[in-house]
Amino acid sequence: MKQDLALSVSGLAKSFRRDRVLDDIYLDVSKGEVVAVIGPSGCGKSTLLRCLTWLEQPDQGFIEVDGKPFGRALTGDTVRHQSRRAIDAMRPRIGMVFQQLNLWPHMSVRENIVRPQMVVLRRTREAAEARAAAQLAGLGLADLAERYPYALSGGQKQRVAIARALAMDPALMLFDEPTSALDPELIGEVLALLRDLAATGMTMIVVTHEIGFARQVADRIVFMDAGRIVEDGPARKVLDSPSDPRLASFLSLIQRSPPAG
Repeated sequence: MKQDLALSVSGLAKSFRRDRVLDDIYLDVSKGEVVAVIGPSGCGKSTLLRCLTWLEQPDQGFIEVDGKPFGRALTGDTVRHQSRRAIDAMRPRIGMVFQQLNLWPHMSVRENIVRPQMVVLRRTREAAEARAAAQLAGLGLADLAERYPYALSGGQKQRVAIARALAMDPALMLFDEPTSALDPELIGEVLALLRDLAATGMTMIVVTHEIGFARQVADRIVFMDAGRIVEDGPARKVLDSPSDPRLASFLSLIQRSPPAG
């Protein structure tokens, strides 16, 4: 049912010049569901996440978050574009953790989490600091609150970025290759954190190349190729019995790839 959806995407398309990066994307994500998005490099996975947050403006299509239109809406036969203010007000409902993490280097860990709440959600400093403290404690970062990003490990920076997104109380969390910039020994730490988040019922879309993680944690797997969703289904079924030859070929290549290091 529509009210059970955290995210509904219909007919989403995006081009850069003549390059069609996203082509007629349809995707529904239920509340509490974990969806892993896999596919070869350049297939449009990261662009999809950026369009879902309206950091890239889709050329066509519609997005609903928690049943509310985001970016543009269809009223009868008329497409209505939302104002920048309306988009900015809606955007915190989707938390995104980027590959680059985008922590502010001149702010402490605590302030990285407090400041967005005050600026975007208009929370008082007292309320924002209380929310930040709860997130830091929950992610095992309480003793790092006064440190600056340069003094953190890659895994710690990743957890701070997650804490900052969660402090905004999003309806949906997006992760863009959350382990791509980490040393091999830190990958397991971050994957365990994502498993813990999934166990709390957080709705998540995770773009990942960690097929083992996708198998263990995701409810569904979406395979993208050349800007389209080629296969979408229960995680184990998609991985164990792929119906599309492109997915079968992709999984075969992944399994033959030597371990990093």
